[in-house]
Amino acid sequence: MRNRAFSFFLALSLLVFAACDISTGPGGNAPTGPIASANITPDDPSFHGCPGTGDGGDTILNTFKNRTDEGNYVSVSLADLLALTWPQDTERVSHGNWSDSERAEIAKYEGAPVETTGYLLDYKHEGTESTNCHASDYRDYHMWLAVNASDSRAESIVIEITPRMQAQRPGWVDALKDLKGQHVRISGWLLFDQEHPEQLGKTRKTLWEIHPIMHIDLDQGGGNWVSVDN
Repeated sequence: MRNRAFSFFLALSLLVFAACDISTGPGGNAPTGPIASANITPDDPSFHGCPGTGDGGDTILNTFKNRTDEGNYVSVSLADLLALTWPQDTERVSHGNWSDSERAEIAKYEGAPVETTGYLLDYKHEGTESTNCHASDYRDYHMWLAVNASDSRAESIVIEITPRMQAQRPGWVDALKDLKGQHVRISGWLLFDQEHPEQLGKTRKTLWEIHPIMHIDLDQGGGNWVSVDN
């Protein structure tokens, strides 16, 4: 598992850094790693009156969830995403309270623009949360993506459509009922959601998520991928 995680990190570091269009940091040293290309400030800082930081909770996590910028997505197998590890002491602890070493470990992957394929097992319209300022009208769609159509949610990664992306992709929600059980390609931002360790082994395999989703493509066979937007 360590070798797979290291290979994944190395591939992301090289590919994403090569695609970055950023200024060098102090002393002329350019940042490296997946996070180097991440502009985590949402394009619309105020969405129906809700700032990117939400209205409480882990404001750093909320800002990651509320991003709407595009990335240079790196193709990664879903099996490798499911194999990613994390420091256990970060569970249920806000980003701002992590140790420097914990923060550095998560930052190797968090904010990486990834593309992966799998089967959409199911979806659910979530309840109110601090990310969306507890708005009843603007809530996430929580989805489960697995390597095989026969897998359970305990073997899946959670992927999410945020209200900000629903506004940009108005046809997505109506398409979900037809996408259930289908082979799809997902592009979006890798995020570590430390708030749900109680779900591990039950309704998710990992605390890593693709959140928010930026693109959904449907497999029509023969390597023919068609955007759900079309």
